[in-house]
Amino acid sequence: MTRRWPWLLLAFALRAAFALKLGGHRQHQIDELAFVSAALHLAETGALAPVVIPPVPVAFFALCFKLGASWLWPRLGQAVVGTATAWAIGEATEQLSRSKPAGRLALAAASVYPFFIYYAGMALSETLDVALVTVGLWQLCAVLRTSSPLNAAAAGLSLSLAALCRSESAFIALPIWIAAAAACLLRRFSWRAWALGVLVWTLPLLFWCARNRAVSGAFVLDVHGGMALLHGNEFFALNEGDTALAQAEIEKQDWYRQSLALPDAQRDALYKRRALQFIAAHPGLTARQWARKTINFWRFYPRPEKHFIESDHSHPSAGAPRWALVVISLLFEPLLILGGFYGMWLLRERIAELFPLYLWVLGTMAIHVISVSQMRYRLPVMPAMILFAAAARGQSKKR
Repeated sequence: MTRRWPWLLLAFALRAAFALKLGGHRQHQIDELAFVSAALHLAETGALAPVVIPPVPVAFFALCFKLGASWLWPRLGQAVVGTATAWAIGEATEQLSRSKPAGRLALAAASVYPFFIYYAGMALSETLDVALVTVGLWQLCAVLRTSSPLNAAAAGLSLSLAALCRSESAFIALPIWIAAAAACLLRRFSWRAWALGVLVWTLPLLFWCARNRAVSGAFVLDVHGGMALLHGNEFFALNEGDTALAQAEIEKQDWYRQSLALPDAQRDALYKRRALQFIAAHPGLTARQWARKTINFWRFYPRPEKHFIESDHSHPSAGAPRWALVVISLLFEPLLILGGFYGMWLLRERIAELFPLYLWVLGTMAIHVISVSQMRYRLPVMPAMILFAAAARGQSKKR
């Protein structure tokens, strides 16, 4: 453990320094306001606001706001979570790769990975989602080897809470549980452990869907997926310029103005139907757009020409010039992504134990190829890519 402490201290120092730089009195990402408003309502009243919004980030930020109303508190709280995530990535890598040097390398990479640091500073759902996904996949891979009920429960709970940070995680995890059931049929996994994991995963999601039914009238995890499908398909070209451009065009449409009279859940269902109708009516265009979104998902650096709004309510660059973001990205992304794919290849003989990691990467990419795809949405796969890249480096040293 002594070799880990310097990296953990560095991880926290970098995240805390960035949080302090951002401060506690202004918004940097447009989406922060929804989470912060709901969290302040919960902190002040002890009750969730009657809206459909991921509850785990809201509850965590509300706990941080018990220390004061400044936005700095949730930023610093996430600095702690981000540091714990770096530790978990290192431990998971050491255990699953069966290599202590690989574990130390993964810890070092996760500690200084700039996009983990950046999103730890934003009052969004990404940092908590990454933390829970990391623990969930680690424990699920562990239970495939040990059939331990404790590992199964930890995997189920972590992946369930991840879906209550970002609802897409539920749809990515479902095929993994189905694949684990196939492993049970092949007698490579315990039915008892599988059933416990699935039960613990399912119950919080069902509870949240039931709560949303009382609020929105629909038994759903979320009511925002339809708009994402529209942005990523019918309005893809505009969304490539900026989300605000696509949204402005959508708001000009008669069907959109008419939809505003509907409840949230019905409105979301309408958007989903329209997006799916567009996909069905334009298969060639859809295929080309999805190919472009696959490239967007695996980009090594942000597009220098992409427009984004800088205002009092939107300051995503946090003061960094675009060229600096490109340089920082190129220092990390090629090594981690290419190294990650190489590690996947090297560890393919152990896929019976590690398939949750492979399926998580594939599923996350698929979700965003179908909907909206940017570098930002790759964040939940980066713990797996760091693990595979570090394992590849460990394998090379052995040779």
